[in-house]
Amino acid sequence: MDATVGLVKQYQSKSINLVKLKAAACYVRGVQLLRRQVLLLATVLFLVATAAVSVIVAPLIWLALAPWPIGVKLWLALLLGALDIGLPLFILSHLLSEKKWMKFSKSDELMESVMKKD
Repeated sequence: MDATVGLVKQYQSKSINLVKLKAAACYVRGVQLLRRQVLLLATVLFLVATAAVSVIVAPLIWLALAPWPIGVKLWLALLLGALDIGLPLFILSHLLSEKKWMKFSKSDELMESVMKKD
């Protein structure tokens, strides 16, 4: 009887250790994923700041230094502002649409396979 109890305790101990090991592996994987996301976010923020300088500030400086009358500069500045805001909004709304993400993540195929009747 003591041998059986000892084997059960040993089995329990090994099972608990296995669960702890799997939990630690999941935690490490989660930290790795979080690190990648933070690196991606930092890269995107850097690129956005760089793009803002090159796309918005530089043309406005060239516009300010141009020898045109104030009225022409104003209309060109408004046109540049509309393009700088409108074009990215259009592209983002197209790329971030639910339909595109369903295709990208292949969720549409998953939904079809789940909903398909045999």
